[in-house]
Amino acid sequence: MDITHAQLDTMDIQILSHLNEDGRKSFTDISNEMNVSVGMIRNRYQKLVESKILHIVGWADPLKVGLEAYARLNLKVHPAEKINAVCDQLVKIPEVSFVAITSGNYNIEINMTCKNNKHLLDTVISKVHAIEGITDSNTTMYMDVRKWAAHAIEHADTVEK
Repeated sequence: MDITHAQLDTMDIQILSHLNEDGRKSFTDISNEMNVSVGMIRNRYQKLVESKILHIVGWADPLKVGLEAYARLNLKVHPAEKINAVCDQLVKIPEVSFVAITSGNYNIEINMTCKNNKHLLDTVISKVHAIEGITDSNTTMYMDVRKWAAHAIEHADTVEK
């Protein structure tokens, strides 16, 4: 994975923290709370978006839109040369919300959100396990999700480099 880390200063981190708290917070409100000009917030915001550090998304609570079965699946792929092809197919499945290549006993981890357990089972059998190369899986059902979004950026300036 080739990632170039951007240098975020305290102001960038504060802006990101405000937007993590409320993605629709106005530049005026942020500038008032940070005691800086609206123009400075607008310029920093634009820089964060252009550099692809900040992504603007609308997130719907799965439970409130009728998606009541949420699970993590660890997938074993054989031969290993098929891992990328398997990932390419997994990202196309609408019920799959997260795909990562992992270390350990399994090669890939995915998260799935479905209407109910039957929908989850049908999707796993007909879409996931139908992918050539997947030889084994381990499923963990999330019974009660306590936090959906991470606000780790607030602590980015405290991590030693």
